Amino acid sequence: MSVLEKVPSQKLMLVALTLLAVYPLAVIAARLELWHFSNSFLLFIVAALASFVILAIGLLKLSKGDKSDTPAILVTIIATLLPLSTLGSFVYKAQKYPFIHDISTDLVHAPQLLAAAKIRLESDHSVEYLAGEVAALQQKGYNLTPLIVTQQPAQVFNAAKALMMDRGWELLASENLQYPFTLEASHTSLLFGFTDDIVLRIQATKEGSHVDMRSMSRVGKSDMGANAKRIQTFLSDLSVGLK
Repeated sequence: MSVLEKVPSQKLMLVALTLLAVYPLAVIAARLELWHFSNSFLLFIVAALASFVILAIGLLKLSKGDKSDTPAILVTIIATLLPLSTLGSFVYKAQKYPFIHDISTDLVHAPQLLAAAKIRLESDHSVEYLAGEVAALQQKGYNLTPLIVTQQPAQVFNAAKALMMDRGWELLASENLQYPFTLEASHTSLLFGFTDDIVLRIQATKEGSHVDMRSMSRVGKSDMGANAKRIQTFLSDLSVGLK
């Protein structure tokens, strides 16, 4: 009897389904703060490596086994491919985007996260903008520019605030009595509950308003493009809404 024949297809399927269950359970554990999210990521990697082995065995059995094993083996393949493809997507994004978590349209004098500084934990990143570390990396990965509009700051402020509320962001602070006008908010991801802090700065110009935006993750070394995408889409939607 070969090694493959010694591995029952039904047991192989149960192992694959168990490994698949690891992913949502790890997410729930991190979301409920039962452990640090890095432990969930480590568990993802271990489960993915085991899934790869199970997938390889399943494919070999499918090519050599009898038809009665086919349903169980197909379930095994699907159960292992789903998490592997998801993890592969994360790895791809981590390689594709700059290894930074603080993005700003002003790379010299970034808008300040004053409200966020008061509520961040000691384990969170400092809100200090480290231009020397992130500016060059941001320029290599993204092409972000301030939003220049002809509308007055008060109109821009009201439109931006409404847009933040529509997005479900938590408003942390606002200033529209003296220049520059500012809006601070936070967004929490659905899956892991990661929170990013956002600040919008509106300065008056002769032609209208100059709008800068900054988005920064509280934890994690890489945001996998999330902060830059947030700035791009928000400023784009704001520009359209002001027309």
